[in-house]
Amino acid sequence: MQNSDGMHRVTTKEAAAELNIGIDSLQFLMQQNRLPIGIAYKRPKSARYTYFIYRESLDAFKEKLKGVNSITEILT
Repeated sequence: MQNSDGMHRVTTKEAAAELNIGIDSLQFLMQQNRLPIGIAYKRPKSARYTYFIYRESLDAFKEKLKGVNSITEILT
């Protein structure tokens, strides 16, 4: 999916599958600003988050994961 500024976006489902983690884990890590693939945005007075995941950021993060056994190694 491409938004109006030309950035290609990825769904949480797609990103989780590419990172081999669960969607809940991906969302939690994004909410904690520990996963540098996009933004987890929570509107004021709302309980829900909106996730903006960018293809370029996801691909760059996946490059960092090469040769790493687990995503937790790079996040700690």
